[in-house]
Amino acid sequence: MPELNTWFTHPTGDPFSDIGGYVIKTLHQRFPDKDILGLIEYVTKIYVDKWKAKINPFFLNSKVTQPAFNAQKKIEETQKYFAALLNGTEKNDKGFCRITGQETLLFAAGRDNSILSGSSTFVNFHHTFDGGIMLSKEAIIRFHFVPLGCVYLLGKIALIHSNNQEITEFFAQTNCNLNLDAIAKGASEGILRSPCKSPGTALFRFVEKIVLDTKKELGQVIRVHSNNSMTLYHFTNFGASPEVSIYQVPAKVFDFHRAMQTSSLKKDWADFVNSHYRSSEYKKAQYQKETRRYEWEQKGGKGFIEESDYQNWSNPIYDKLIEDRSILRSFMYWSVENKLNFNIVEIYQQYIRNMKKETIAKIQEMAEFILNANDEQGVVKSIKALNNAKSSYLLRRFIINDIVIKYSKENEGILLTVEDYTEYLFPDSSSWQETRDVLLIAIFQKIHERKIKIEKEELITEETE
Repeated sequence: MPELNTWFTHPTGDPFSDIGGYVIKTLHQRFPDKDILGLIEYVTKIYVDKWKAKINPFFLNSKVTQPAFNAQKKIEETQKYFAALLNGTEKNDKGFCRITGQETLLFAAGRDNSILSGSSTFVNFHHTFDGGIMLSKEAIIRFHFVPLGCVYLLGKIALIHSNNQEITEFFAQTNCNLNLDAIAKGASEGILRSPCKSPGTALFRFVEKIVLDTKKELGQVIRVHSNNSMTLYHFTNFGASPEVSIYQVPAKVFDFHRAMQTSSLKKDWADFVNSHYRSSEYKKAQYQKETRRYEWEQKGGKGFIEESDYQNWSNPIYDKLIEDRSILRSFMYWSVENKLNFNIVEIYQQYIRNMKKETIAKIQEMAEFILNANDEQGVVKSIKALNNAKSSYLLRRFIINDIVIKYSKENEGILLTVEDYTEYLFPDSSSWQETRDVLLIAIFQKIHERKIKIEKEELITEETE
């Protein structure tokens, strides 16, 4: 079994290099008798013979994508080039590789043999007028394997990289194995295609795969720690318009989403998220909690879409989590008609919005008092007053007049201290709107818990966000 130089597979922190390295590792495990040149030949034949050289989104005018070459010449020229890298006969210099950091022979890398690195014709772009970014042979060879470890998403290539290398390896290995299985069945005509309709949905589908599956195809348990983050690179290196868009699930969002998969929260969270999927093809479809399907009226009966299909649609909840925009108002609109485990809101506010747990506890006390101190008409009046509080002044006046003063008249002691008011309800580090919205959500959930019947129509007007 030929041993591979560790520089072919060692993590570097570069997303493209790491994916390529893990594909090499996967292939070496499948084909232990092949050396690195044998593995290069294997994947080159896949690109040329199975995929008809359709790897243009990765490499511009490479030996594989060169239209002037026939299939056999594409393979021969590719093998000749990489053999020259390996034996050092390709034009080179001595120095430190910009990706691996090793001191070794360096070779020029441009858009023909690396990804999004700049064209060799723009020599003033590179250090000391080099003909390209100067990389080791191992770094350049790793790029050649990247296509097998990626997916095709909405007309561009999607690659997921994580600060947890086991997660990055799992992404690369899973895609590589799926590609190889499809090739073995004669069902592969190009890069693996994702069914997802947005990068945000693709990211969260992968997060769920990591969180929910304990045993992985890696043959080991992925150690999911509290600092995991993931980044999706959505790119093309094709023609005159190379570009990349970057989407990230930061550690706090990863931890929050993982918490939502616990048995006590999972159903309520799933119903909330499921109700927000959107598709331009099914604009009239409405989410039905009872069946967990999207349904719509049509001639001859109802049409419907199952969960396995609509979960690939775009979802503004995922987009907001990625873009660090609040989903608190979405929780509130959902709470008007639907029961939602308040722990979900509590965890979200603490994990994502940095709200103090003392603040949430005090808000719940206020919600409890509002329901205990008012009849149904009074509760409705309080909800409307809170929803119409469009400034911190109006919210403060409501809390003082309708909660603090009213409580002191009916009870011994006080509900809110000066410290509660300044440190927890209206601290400098927090938004008064969030205090208001969490209070409204807490009220609605207590209404659901107590099965109180109130007229909800036009109680909360959903704003355009």
